Amino acid sequence: MRILAVDDDEMILELLSASLGAAGFADLTVASSAAQALEHIAAARIPFDCFLLDIQMPEVDGIDLCRAIRRNPIYAAAPIVMITAMSQKSYIDRAFSAGATDYVTKPFDPVELGARIRLAAKMVESERALTENRSAVATLRAQLERERFVDLNEPISIPDVDAVIDLQALENYLLQLSRSGLFATSIFAFKIVGIETIYASTSPIDFRYLLTDVAEAVSTALRSHERFVSYAGNGVYVCVAHGRGALDLEVIEGTANLIVEEMALTNSRGVPLKFRLRVGSPVRVGLVRAGRGAVDALYVAIENAEQDAPKAEDGRSGEHWSQFRLA
Repeated sequence: MRILAVDDDEMILELLSASLGAAGFADLTVASSAAQALEHIAAARIPFDCFLLDIQMPEVDGIDLCRAIRRNPIYAAAPIVMITAMSQKSYIDRAFSAGATDYVTKPFDPVELGARIRLAAKMVESERALTENRSAVATLRAQLERERFVDLNEPISIPDVDAVIDLQALENYLLQLSRSGLFATSIFAFKIVGIETIYASTSPIDFRYLLTDVAEAVSTALRSHERFVSYAGNGVYVCVAHGRGALDLEVIEGTANLIVEEMALTNSRGVPLKFRLRVGSPVRVGLVRAGRGAVDALYVAIENAEQDAPKAEDGRSGEHWSQFRLA
C-alpha cells in the first residue's frame, strides 16, 4: 500500500516511517508541507492508496489539504487519517467534514497506529476490488444498472451532501470524541417506512437517487444543530447531533417529511415515490459511554428506528406533515 505522510515536524515523519515499517507498510513517501504533498500527488505515476496528515502546518493546514485531496476524483474514496496534537472537538468536526476517515492524536501508540493503518488497507482493498469490478462493466444501461446495484441492507457512501459521511467515518468520529472526553451527544436514526416495497419497485439508479435525496432532507432538517448523518443500510439514516438547543425529534421528523414532500420525488419514469420517515427513540451518550460504548450506541439507535417503523405504518399512516413549516 502506497502511503503519503505529511507533517512539518521531521521527527514525527521519522517516527511514522519507523512505526509503519514495523507494521509492514514500507512504501512511504513523506512531505513537510501541503504544497510539497500536492507536488508528490501530481507527480505520482501510481496513485497513493492512503494519506496521513498533520493538521497544524504553515500556509495550508492539513484540513484544507484533506479537502483538496478529496476534490481529486482519484482519491474520492482513499483513506485519509489525521495524525495531530489537536484534540479539540472543533478540529475533529472540521476534519471529518473535510473528508477524513480516521483521526489519531499525538503522541500516538505505534501499535495502535499500525492497527488503524491495517484497517485503512482493508478499505483500499475493498475499493480496489470494487473498481476492478466496475471496469469490467460496459456502457449499456442494463450493465450500468448492475454497476450501480445497491444491496438493501448494506451501508453505502452518499457523496456531496452537507454533513453526510460514511458509517465507518461516523464510528471513528464517535471514538475520537469519547477519547477526548467531550460532552454528551444525542444519537438517533430515521427509517424510510416501507423501504422494502420501494426497493423492489425501483431501479438501482433510482434507488441511489432516492437515498441521496433523503440524506439531504435529514441533514437539512437538522441544520440548526451540529450534526453528522450516515446511511446505515435498509433505509436507515443514523444521526449524531449536539448543540445548545434541545432536540425536538417530533418537530425534526415532521420537518424532514415536509422537505421530502416538497421535493416531489419520482422515479425515472415519472412515477411519484410516496413514503414517510420515522425517527426512532434517541440514545444519549456521555462520558459513561466511552470508547466502543459510543459506537455501540449507534447500533442501538438503528435498532430503535427499525422497531419503531412498523408502529408508524400501523398508527400514523394518515397523518399529514403540512402542519410543519420550514424556518
